[in-house]
Amino acid sequence: MTTATSSLFTLLLLSSCLCLQIDMAQSYVIDGCSTSIMSRFHNIRCKLFVTIDKTSPPPVTTTTSTTTDNNDENAVAAANYNENFSPIATGSKLGLPLDIQFTSSACTDFEMNNEPLLQGDSTNNNDPTTTTTTTAAVSPLFSLQPLNKPTFITHKGQQSVKITPGAYSCQLSDVSTQQYFFRFFLDFPEGASRNDVILPAERVYFMTACWMMMESDDEEKKNSVIDTARQWRDEFQMSLTALNIKIDELEQDDTVGLVERTRRFPHYMELLKQRQKLMGQIDMLEERFPLERPMVHGPNGTLLLKDGVVAVKRVFGGKTRYHWIGTFSFRDFCLDYGDDDDEMREKEQAIKKVMP
Repeated sequence: MTTATSSLFTLLLLSSCLCLQIDMAQSYVIDGCSTSIMSRFHNIRCKLFVTIDKTSPPPVTTTTSTTTDNNDENAVAAANYNENFSPIATGSKLGLPLDIQFTSSACTDFEMNNEPLLQGDSTNNNDPTTTTTTTAAVSPLFSLQPLNKPTFITHKGQQSVKITPGAYSCQLSDVSTQQYFFRFFLDFPEGASRNDVILPAERVYFMTACWMMMESDDEEKKNSVIDTARQWRDEFQMSLTALNIKIDELEQDDTVGLVERTRRFPHYMELLKQRQKLMGQIDMLEERFPLERPMVHGPNGTLLLKDGVVAVKRVFGGKTRYHWIGTFSFRDFCLDYGDDDDEMREKEQAIKKVMP
């Protein structure tokens, strides 16, 4: 199924679901393969700005007990660990300008290829970047290369941060909204610290979401499902405003008698039903789509949340948790043409516009 066809079917599905108020996720099934959208990021260089501004969870330690067996002990310890730790904002921030390249080379590291978050395991994590809970399909991982050694200033002078390669992947998370998980990780073997902010010396995960634009020869029609959802939301809100005016006029009209009020009552009830339906449609759109969050146009007809979440992983008592320690934002995208074609690379720098 082509991108244009699947996007059209998605919009038709969404339209029918809004009218009938049924569960969209149960109404449509498409191929969950992410190869098409993954290829749009191949050999793309990206500038990020990473901000670490929350406390990190302590490393997991194992304790022994003679009064409980291992399973019971792990279960209790895991419950205590998840209950007791809550990230809080730090007094200062650690800002890192980070340059990376999404390569077209498959990740060959066995341990990296078994990262559950990048394999589409969304059933046992607390990823705050998504608006759905659908379990994604397993996706291939590709190599992610750091291109710089970020620096920052402390009272000791300029400090640098060592970074080693990681991996990235993309999985379809919701067939009805065409939302994809876009996740990647890098290893920070030495970590970093600034005042009371600590970037742990471990693997750090980056989580966001993306969509594909509709393919069309007409530039004005190259929009996304998000654009369409925003347009519908605005139209529904205009209709809701007009309905509220009519309802207020009926409720506040004191010039008619009891007989006329009785005659108008069915019409009044119909307006109330229409208002309830419109409010439900608006709520559905706002629940299924991140309509108020800023977007950025990515490479090759992709659309991404401009800001994402930075997290570290803790596995304890059989549970996996990703603790939010900061955020990152996309600053720039460009295609890597190699060192022999600087002029072409400059001409084809991707120009992004941030959507309100």
